[in-house]
Amino acid sequence: MKILLLNQFGYASGAPTGRILAELGAELEQRGHRVFILTSDSSYGSHRGGLGRLFQEGLSHLSLFAQSLWHPKVDTVISLTSPACLAVSAGLIARIHRARHFHWAMDVYPDVAVRLGELRPGPLVRVLTYLMRRAYEKADRVVTLDEDMREYLNRNHGIDSVVIAPFPPEIKWPAIEENSPSTKQWLYSGNFGRAHEIQALLEIQKKLEQQKVNAHLILQGQGPQFLLSQEQATRLELRQVQWRAPVPVKMLGEALLHSDVLVVTRKAEMKGLLLPSKLLLAELSGRRILWIGDTDGATAQKLSRQGRHGVFAVDEIDAIAQWLRGCFNGESSDAAIEPAPIDFVRRQAFQQWDILLTARN
Repeated sequence: MKILLLNQFGYASGAPTGRILAELGAELEQRGHRVFILTSDSSYGSHRGGLGRLFQEGLSHLSLFAQSLWHPKVDTVISLTSPACLAVSAGLIARIHRARHFHWAMDVYPDVAVRLGELRPGPLVRVLTYLMRRAYEKADRVVTLDEDMREYLNRNHGIDSVVIAPFPPEIKWPAIEENSPSTKQWLYSGNFGRAHEIQALLEIQKKLEQQKVNAHLILQGQGPQFLLSQEQATRLELRQVQWRAPVPVKMLGEALLHSDVLVVTRKAEMKGLLLPSKLLLAELSGRRILWIGDTDGATAQKLSRQGRHGVFAVDEIDAIAQWLRGCFNGESSDAAIEPAPIDFVRRQAFQQWDILLTARN
């Protein structure tokens, strides 16, 4: 089978979707398919807004479409979600190639932009929503990241989808000695975008410092809130906060295992619209997870059922600080457990894709 993978970002960009696309392509090649990857070579992490972002994403659509016109015919097109509304262009590309189209929704657009206030409800949003709904309907299959997203697309757009979670990077868990009580730390590693509750972490750290809890907050990643969080930390006069740039994939496992608690956030209104990219890796790490966001979604309920993780709404600052204090002071009976193998999860995801692509309607 000849498969064409489409995304705004490639592997070299450092974007999570670029890594996912490249690794999926490599695995499908090993399974006997012939795979081609087209990207627009956009820079990742520039965080343009307004007309600048609109212009950049428009160029990405044109680039991908133009490249596809000159590309040899393929049997299947798989599109991710960048640039915004890529499913629309990818559906047209698939029709030109007379190929099947599978859309892997990493987020739901324009719904995300409306919830974040980047787009105001009006004629533009109605047009984009109509185009995306038609693209979903025309696709041979829409793939979503979790049950929350699957339920959202079904309820709001009448789309039936299949869930295939994003697979974690291929890393090996290093041997790490447990932190001593004097070096406890909690880590947020990921996107510093507006869909995440970064500022609340500083308020929680303020509570811990006021209570003389010797805990260090590590903020690792990039995004619009990275510099804003430094400004807020200065205003709060925090002393035990450290900022780090994104670490290479090969060092990510060590960074996670050096922490006692891993933070995963998602604004409550983002439930069903996106899934934090580091969630699965945090679950596999064996560390406790502090989830801040919706408390009634599939992810929150799954973590709650496990008993050892903390699940809170963003306004529960005092309760979160108390939970963390219990973790750092040894009051909780559930210590860190051994990391789970990553290879099994990756193989399972690749197998799901192979079954989906080779199934005949």
